[in-house]
Amino acid sequence: MTAVHLFRISADMTEDHANSFTAINHEIVELAGRRRQTISVSGHLARSKIAWKIETFAEAVLYRLVALAEGTALSWNAAIPLPAFLCTRAIVETVALLVDFEARTAKLLEAEDLKGLDELTMNRIFSSRDEEWVRAEPKFKTVNVMTHIEKLDRLLPGALGHYERLSERCHPNWLGHHEMFASTDYRNGTVTYDSSKAMKDGTAIIAGLTLLGVVEHCLRQLRQLSEKVSELHHRVRPSPLD
Repeated sequence: MTAVHLFRISADMTEDHANSFTAINHEIVELAGRRRQTISVSGHLARSKIAWKIETFAEAVLYRLVALAEGTALSWNAAIPLPAFLCTRAIVETVALLVDFEARTAKLLEAEDLKGLDELTMNRIFSSRDEEWVRAEPKFKTVNVMTHIEKLDRLLPGALGHYERLSERCHPNWLGHHEMFASTDYRNGTVTYDSSKAMKDGTAIIAGLTLLGVVEHCLRQLRQLSEKVSELHHRVRPSPLD
């Protein structure tokens, strides 16, 4: 694995922000260290293709989250806040997806619903909004991201409001263009532009990346769930899902 890109802790940061970014850097390193370069069909994964699907999907999501966190850090360190907001919003969406996947997997396992588990993993792996793809394979229609965000908000109150604030930063709205780059002197009408103006909004970045702390728990749970799915699948072994 290559070196992980982290947030630079600068002398001009407030103590709170420095402490927050230090903790976030720790989370990024921990998650990056969890990544596997290969997942082989062995052990409990050799006994259940559904368990294999659970772990390979979760691993791809882990890689996505580390990439987004590194992208946020690189942009923030370079004082280019807009892509940092874009990456942070995507982190919130991806964490919400992972949390929902873990909860659904646990519920379906409790019901010993192997068919439901297979359908869930197939949908999440191959989900798409592409109209032609969904027309041919309706079962792969993606779940609206707001559904995941709203569920996450019920578990972590405030997640939805924060996501909406990030969205305002990411969309070509007032917070995403004029307020992102411009300052107006209303005494004389002069407008001054600064590509790094939104660096002042570090709190929005910190709040989004704090969700990385949830990922470790979800991944541990999914690993345990995949082992239990394998045990169930090996015991029941319905041929249509082999």
